[in-house]
Amino acid sequence: MKKKIAVFANGWSDEYLDFALKGIQKRAEEDNIDVFIFLIYPTYEMEERTLKAELNILNLPQLQKFDGVLLLGNTLTVGGELGILREKIEDAKVPAVCLEYEVDGIDCIRTENTNGMIELMEHMITVHGVKDIYWVGGPRDNPESQIRYQAVIDTMEKHGLKVDPDRYLDGQWSYYTVQGLMAELIPKLDKLPDAFICANDVMAMGVCLALEKAGIKVPEDVKVTGFDNLPSGNYFSPILSSVDRGWKERSYQATEYLIELMKGKPGVKDTVYNSHFFAGESCGCSVDEERLKIQRDACRKTYSVPIERTIFDWHLVDIDDSVAGVGETDDLHESFAKLWESKHDYEGDEFYICLDQAFIDSIEQDSQRRTVGYSKNVDLIYGMKNGKTIPRRTIPTKDMVPEYDPDSDKTAVYLLAPLHRSGYCAGYLVFKNNYKLIKDYYLNSFIRHIASGLSRGRQNIRLEILNKVLNDISVRDELSGLYNRMGYEKIAIPYLDSLRSEKKKSVIMVVDINLMKEINDKYGHLQGDMAIKIVANAIKESIPEGWKAVRYGGDEFVIIGEYGLSENMEAIKEDINSYIHHYCKELSLPFSVSVSIGYVVISPDNDLRNEEYFRMADEAMYEMKQNLHKKDKE
Repeated sequence: MKKKIAVFANGWSDEYLDFALKGIQKRAEEDNIDVFIFLIYPTYEMEERTLKAELNILNLPQLQKFDGVLLLGNTLTVGGELGILREKIEDAKVPAVCLEYEVDGIDCIRTENTNGMIELMEHMITVHGVKDIYWVGGPRDNPESQIRYQAVIDTMEKHGLKVDPDRYLDGQWSYYTVQGLMAELIPKLDKLPDAFICANDVMAMGVCLALEKAGIKVPEDVKVTGFDNLPSGNYFSPILSSVDRGWKERSYQATEYLIELMKGKPGVKDTVYNSHFFAGESCGCSVDEERLKIQRDACRKTYSVPIERTIFDWHLVDIDDSVAGVGETDDLHESFAKLWESKHDYEGDEFYICLDQAFIDSIEQDSQRRTVGYSKNVDLIYGMKNGKTIPRRTIPTKDMVPEYDPDSDKTAVYLLAPLHRSGYCAGYLVFKNNYKLIKDYYLNSFIRHIASGLSRGRQNIRLEILNKVLNDISVRDELSGLYNRMGYEKIAIPYLDSLRSEKKKSVIMVVDINLMKEINDKYGHLQGDMAIKIVANAIKESIPEGWKAVRYGGDEFVIIGEYGLSENMEAIKEDINSYIHHYCKELSLPFSVSVSIGYVVISPDNDLRNEEYFRMADEAMYEMKQNLHKKDKE
């Protein structure tokens, strides 16, 4: 049976992954070893429940069934993933190597952070006369960023210069974070520093663009340097001065080292390679013709890349549309088959969508979904092999990859990524021998659309099931599809009472159609009914899953829901109005529809009666309506 290696990495590091995975695959192919890459997309800004759902895929593989584990350690520092994985590796007693990051008890292959940064600073000081700088670092507690910063401080002190600790921007490794920090900093500067020294290329490019936006030229007015020597830094203008870490070589060497451990060779705990500085245009140096050619080739793509992205976005829309009308679980399989049998350029000829059994059960029975771990089985809701759809079926979760061949004479590389929504596990995606989505930076968008589509499909199916039940007990308003007054009394109010008894924040929203009498009088009651349907559909599309919406009267609606941290009532109001406008335009109605909306948030510690909160929301709605009438008269 073939050997198997598990690789863990953060998918946000697209360019790094493109290099690293090629090196890993190259070495794995030499011994016909299969590679299973578990990708996660955590960020520092994620809500805790979303972060837990993202990291849940770390619970998927049974590491004792693998022959070795490779951690791309410098990418696994956001949500405690290295600690989680170290414990699992220790329990499984499996050989492991961490690339670019030191972890207790695990052998490490890394490029040091000091020498290249010293070379960079020596160049900046001795060649360009740099004396005062701003440091743009990763998170302050990140060891790599700390080491690079210390190298800057030490080199400056060697030349009798000091680094002002107040000139420190915590860029979080993020282009967008740096853009915001620079926008705040630039207007406050009395004079520019000689240089911005950045802990990675992504932040360096963010600094350059922020300076350019403010009319400051790089390198004429101020110099900028990065670290990592990303391909995008060579595509950039000016071409970045940076530190190269030999990523492809390191990943090959780390895989080589892991294979030797798997064969029983004793480890040496820590193997360190030097980093090296490469001067570029952003520090004021000229570059060789090869790097200029790389930049010119990238410039030629400025036309094709947006077009390619637009075409990919169309594909995402097709995915969204494929699940829009599902009414039962089998429809998901059939809709995906119809979509991907005609076109699967991005997905490749072999990929699988595996849904956790608890997620499937929650569709059909409204049972509890999982937040941690996976069920015993997963539902292969869709699979494609050799470009053809395979039947839907259930497989044991421990098998992970449907149709896996442990005796193949060719190395297979599998990408596995988590599917989740609102903190709940939905399952995972599997791609075989397909780097396209990573190389083109599309994978995260693809994953999110699949997860969103499945969540929407689940909601559609649940609504379909509930409709049948609710029709039997006459709590559904026939015209709008929302609850009627009986549904208000039997479902919405008990739901509100349960939220209050559980000490959860809740909200009551009242929606009233403006000028409804004029629509009925001028265009007839059929058109009036259409206005009611439009508003009801807008409410359904806009409110969070689980909220209860009621057609309370002729043209008045009541919405009740749990008021969580992620809920933004003003955004929901805007969404309702936006959907109404969209539907009216799509249907080419001879009249416009608008609504007045009022709401009140109910605190857990407030003991006013429900009726009083309803009155307060109703008054807020009428106040909005009166203001609209005043504007109309003006």
